[in-house]
Amino acid sequence: MSLFIESKKLKRTGYLPAYLAGGFLAAAFPVVNMLVRPENFTSLSGNPIDILMSANWQMIAMLNILISICGACMMYHTEYADNAMQKMSVLPIRQGKMFFGKFIISALVLSAMVVIEMVAFIGCAKYWFPNYAFDLIETLKITGFQIVVTLPTVMLMLVIASACKNMWVSLGIGVILVFTLSILPQDNAVLSLFPFASPYQILFEAMENSRAALFLIVCGIETVVFGIAELIYLKARRCFE
Repeated sequence: MSLFIESKKLKRTGYLPAYLAGGFLAAAFPVVNMLVRPENFTSLSGNPIDILMSANWQMIAMLNILISICGACMMYHTEYADNAMQKMSVLPIRQGKMFFGKFIISALVLSAMVVIEMVAFIGCAKYWFPNYAFDLIETLKITGFQIVVTLPTVMLMLVIASACKNMWVSLGIGVILVFTLSILPQDNAVLSLFPFASPYQILFEAMENSRAALFLIVCGIETVVFGIAELIYLKARRCFE
């Protein structure tokens, strides 16, 4: 029921069209790259998907993060507009349940974006790499990995947005975090685990460095910890309001 209500709140905000448009925009990067300079990639040896992701995923991941930031800010802007959040505090509505409803929607839409982007990679691989053989299991592993390493960023951004009544404050914090953490060295195992940095990781590179399981476990723990932190924050806020 909470998920249905949260979906209805977003109906007139342009949230879903914005996410889908962002997914198609990100998916266009490998296509344009291959159209402009195909010989730079077709001459390389190795798995075509790995080659394409190495060349394009950094930009795609940044776009995914920026869209997730805007989505989180948009979600809570509608809650704080006209003091709606204060009015809901006197109703039998659990704000924690509302928060996790928003997170589920964000995670589902993020998953749709990553699927669109993977379809673009597969299309490019089939068209420009004649020897490419589609592997469903491999594709599902890559898709799942890219979603999991982005979830802590989505969760943390929702926590930030829920704490800021002014949408521009949360948006500014998110943008600062994006550009601050994106310059961290991605080959550093510790720094690359931070939210806003982990989405840049690619499965085959993580497997080469024996870090795939580490990323999945730590990112899963981070997502849970940020969710618990939000529940604690909501209880503390009710005590001081």
